[in-house]
Amino acid sequence: MAQVTFDFSGTTTVVTGGASGIGLAIAETIVRSGGDVVISASRNPSKTESALDRLRAAGPRSRVLSLACEVGREESVADFFAEAGRSARDVRYVVHSAAISPNTEFFEQTQKEWDTVLNANLTGSFLVLKYAAMMMRDNPVVDEWKGRIVLVTSSNGVNAYDPVSAHYDASKAGANLLMRNAAQPLASMRICVNALAPGWIQTALNDTLPDDVRATESAKIWMGRWGTPQEMGQCVAHLLTLPYLVGQVLMPDGGYR
Repeated sequence: MAQVTFDFSGTTTVVTGGASGIGLAIAETIVRSGGDVVISASRNPSKTESALDRLRAAGPRSRVLSLACEVGREESVADFFAEAGRSARDVRYVVHSAAISPNTEFFEQTQKEWDTVLNANLTGSFLVLKYAAMMMRDNPVVDEWKGRIVLVTSSNGVNAYDPVSAHYDASKAGANLLMRNAAQPLASMRICVNALAPGWIQTALNDTLPDDVRATESAKIWMGRWGTPQEMGQCVAHLLTLPYLVGQVLMPDGGYR
């Protein structure tokens, strides 16, 4: 993959879900570009420590922190951003990447599972968006914006693919529309919001995908392969730096029919 150079030096990026998968690759892109990073801690302490070690190795001059955050619970999200604002310098970027995807046969999905997925993925997106914007309101304007936020959603929220992910797809469709609804009022506050809606990416989130569904979906990708978390990190870095782009859903899916 061709590497593009970015410069995030002197700034901090908050990345929820930054201890693994796409979130970790995004955080790694930021530290390689000179920026500091605050990630939300995994519930598995060793996983968090492994992510921090990887980020410090990738960006030895960057400051890297982890803070607890349960994205579907308002008090936890509020505390997370309050602490991030106190502990980090110039928090100018926020990327919300935390999500869950159980992949359960439609008639086996319970209301409890549905509520859990919608709470983590959609309510979590709302809460992160709300408190990230509140944190950014007092930032000085730089290059037209006080801050930039990217919600990592999914192409499944645009091109739903199979009932096994009905709850996940619905949550991501909602997150895409949430971003669009919030973008205009936040733009008037000089806060830029966009979404990244990846297609099929090689992450543990997709490990529960049934083999037959995996084969069917893989055959639909024009480039003939799944994307990598590192490619998504590069896409997010572009979204955090592109001028004159607000309220849009960027869908890197390798071409998909």
